[in-house]
Amino acid sequence: MSKALLLINLGTPAAPTAGGLRAFYRHFFADRFVFDINPLGLWLLRNLIILPLRAPRTAGDYAGIWMDEGSPLAVYSERVRRGVAEKFAAAGEDVAVRCGMAYSQPFIAETMAQLEREGRDEILMLPLYPQYARATTASAVHAVKAAAKKWRRAPRIRFVDDFFAEPAFIRAWKLVIDASLPAGSVDHIVFSYHGLPEAQIRKADAAGCCDFGACCDAVGEKNRGCYRAQCMATSRAIAGAQAWEDSFWSSAFQSRFGPAEWIKPYLDAHLLELLASGKKRIAVTTPSFVTDCLETLHEIGIEYREQFIEAGGEELLLVPNLNDSPQWVDAVHEIAAGKLAQIASKMP
Repeated sequence: MSKALLLINLGTPAAPTAGGLRAFYRHFFADRFVFDINPLGLWLLRNLIILPLRAPRTAGDYAGIWMDEGSPLAVYSERVRRGVAEKFAAAGEDVAVRCGMAYSQPFIAETMAQLEREGRDEILMLPLYPQYARATTASAVHAVKAAAKKWRRAPRIRFVDDFFAEPAFIRAWKLVIDASLPAGSVDHIVFSYHGLPEAQIRKADAAGCCDFGACCDAVGEKNRGCYRAQCMATSRAIAGAQAWEDSFWSSAFQSRFGPAEWIKPYLDAHLLELLASGKKRIAVTTPSFVTDCLETLHEIGIEYREQFIEAGGEELLLVPNLNDSPQWVDAVHEIAAGKLAQIASKMP
């Protein structure tokens, strides 16, 4: 069998323009894994609000973070892909490393078709979402399975649901934080995660243990697939690796959309609460992402920073994401190599 590593990410507009955003949003706002609402309501939202109104406004935000080579998410994803491929080659292993995007090129279906043409029939699918969520991981798994059904001969696929507890992931974040945040430079650090509607968390809570509070203080059998619990576990693991006191760090959630209740605490409100308690120099790190993007560079680095300073804060520092750091390339290779070895050990 011929091996491949399929790295999955959300995707990104091809250009920081209204047209580029509309093309991206047409795919994103059609995903029922993300928007579990009435189809007519979703159509109205996409075609009457998002495409005509949100796309032109957000295009300007993307223009402010655009790199010379393109969108940060696309640029960093490709650099990581190349770096991991080089590591497999240096180790003498024939593993094709490919990227697939949920809502932009190269689309997951396109990449899967490429792997079939190349004869890569033993695939490790690694969604670059550290914590499991229906809106991200489950959606990507569905897309890969749908593409695999079109193959003449079904490939053998191993799916990685999450990697928030992988030592290599925690180690990569520790090293990036060490390089970006000198000791004593801030009063407090916040781990910020992409939010989800509370309804999605409740829907996935088969054990009925979710109260959006103490139930997330540990990950166990009942809440192993809970996104919020996995986020809180990520914070504890990184803070533990840094040997930080509990009072020095906290967790919050960003990027909520619409009128529904989302998981809390909300980052913008949490920052102001910290400021009111005397924390005037705060750092924010974003370990539900693996690359910087609009939600990190613009939402936190520009919008929330301006709000914090205007409210009386001295500084809000955004810790760079893993991006294409050597630590992250090493971590992806380590995680993938370990999973591929597990697959090989179980082969008949």
